Amino acid sequence: MLGRQHRESGFSLIELMIVVAIIGIAAALAIPNYVQWKSQYDLREAVSEFASNLNLSRVVAMNRNRQATVTIQLGGGLINVSGTAGGAQIFSPETLNGNVTGLPGGTTNVAFSSLGLSTAAANQVIQIANTAGLIYSVSVMPSGKVTWCPTLTCP
Repeated sequence: MLGRQHRESGFSLIELMIVVAIIGIAAALAIPNYVQWKSQYDLREAVSEFASNLNLSRVVAMNRNRQATVTIQLGGGLINVSGTAGGAQIFSPETLNGNVTGLPGGTTNVAFSSLGLSTAAANQVIQIANTAGLIYSVSVMPSGKVTWCPTLTCP
């Protein structure tokens, strides 16, 4: 032991501080992008779920040979969706994701005839917004076709 030189191993305080500073800068750049991505994802998920509920209601209307109605309403800052056909529930009433809080127009009903056609004479466009100000649209055509898009109106 007397002939060997004792070496210290590990990191110096300066090296650790540089690593922490690099991680801090990377986090400061990434967090705003993550927040924006998360709000878009939540809105996309809610709109997709609503469009799926509309498609389910259309199929139920054709299978049960009766009119089906989907109601979407803004209540207490949340969006509630429910569907009925001939007085029976099509799917459990649900509240869309909490970040999706805006719905221009209040309460909207979408009805499908027993043939799966929309009872509206023209395209129905339902706009769903989120807390970040993004608005996606769900369009129901008179033929009963349901589409959604990340713009104010669907083609």
